[in-house]
Amino acid sequence: MNTDELHIVLRSAEKLIGSWWQDDRRNWCAYCGIAMRRRAGKNSPIPLNKSSRDHIIPRVHSSASPTIPCCVECNGVKGRSSMPDFLNSEYLKTKRKKKHKHKWPMAELWFVAGLASLKTSQSLLASSAKDPKTSLADI
Repeated sequence: MNTDELHIVLRSAEKLIGSWWQDDRRNWCAYCGIAMRRRAGKNSPIPLNKSSRDHIIPRVHSSASPTIPCCVECNGVKGRSSMPDFLNSEYLKTKRKKKHKHKWPMAELWFVAGLASLKTSQSLLASSAKDPKTSLADI
């Protein structure tokens, strides 16, 4: 698949899930579904339901990874874990049993993980195209 075909696939996929920054999904954790607070009080500990963004592919692996809304607690637990490891974790299984209505469906979370992988592939292909001495094995 060349970069143009990959770009078309990415745009089509993004249209399917929409932009969570521009709708109500930004107000709830994608993983557990709790309502998130935008601000914490001064001189007080950061609450576990404080809003944050989770890099789907941890920044140590990809600096251009897409993000999704999540609470500080879920973001801290996921840490540098891969998305598949986190989605299959006991922590997440336990959190999702609480039946918060705003959590994203598992199918959507897996879809976003795949989309993030495609975006990372696209950026790696683009960077290797700029440097003809770099092969995909070097990346």
